[in-house]
Amino acid sequence: MKIEFKINKYYLVSHTIASKIKPFSAWEKLEDKLWGKYKNEPAYYFLNTKHINWTIEQIRWEFLNKRIEKTFQETSFRLEKIYKDIFKTKEFKKLYKETEEYLKFVKNEWDKNQKEVLNFISKISGIKISNKKVTVFITHPKLHNGRALTGKNIILWGHPEDWENYNTVYLCHELMHLLTWNCQKNPFLMHTIVELFTDNELRIKLNGSGKYFKENGFEIGHHELRKLSKKLLPYWKKYLKEKTHKNIFEFEKFLIKKRVVYPPSLPVNRPVPAH
Repeated sequence: MKIEFKINKYYLVSHTIASKIKPFSAWEKLEDKLWGKYKNEPAYYFLNTKHINWTIEQIRWEFLNKRIEKTFQETSFRLEKIYKDIFKTKEFKKLYKETEEYLKFVKNEWDKNQKEVLNFISKISGIKISNKKVTVFITHPKLHNGRALTGKNIILWGHPEDWENYNTVYLCHELMHLLTWNCQKNPFLMHTIVELFTDNELRIKLNGSGKYFKENGFEIGHHELRKLSKKLLPYWKKYLKEKTHKNIFEFEKFLIKKRVVYPPSLPVNRPVPAH
């Protein structure tokens, strides 16, 4: 499997504007300027979604007077102009430079660990790692980004290195979402298994020590999955030790049959939460 790291400047801008956390104080001042300049421009709210409902109503109204295709072409043209204005700013150049530096850090860490972690994933999950390419779009590390675009082989990533090998562990977490999304029976349950697998077992293996659910003073895993994670832990430990099932999907089916999962079902197309 080939992992490619990239920066998409359009996504970098839109993600940064949409984030509650900001990378540095000057960026907040830039957003204030953008608000003053574009607050009456519907296209701007595809970046800043604060008043997106107003934008949608504006576009719907234009549908009555113009062809739909023309309306979207005009909105797209105006949005492109806003992006280009942002790209010219010193704040964007600083954002891009810091993100480039972070990309190098993440790539170096991944290159160091890649062979070990992919072998570990294949061995423990029972999933054959294919030769397909996965693209990781990097965002600024202060913004706590982590998401898999299932079906597209894309990972969106940017997070502080809270503890050793943090980026590697959570890239593997997102990679597991890409590898399991079209075969899982229950997204809530599979997400919990992925946390036990990557956030915990892989982290401990890579770092040579540690314990489940805690690392360097941080709580490990999503709060909403914690109760189920602890309930699954004895079954998971047995799976690791005795290889009770040939792969992670058989393990999931077993847990469903044992009725250890709560809630019992969620829509298959439920968005995958950030790592």
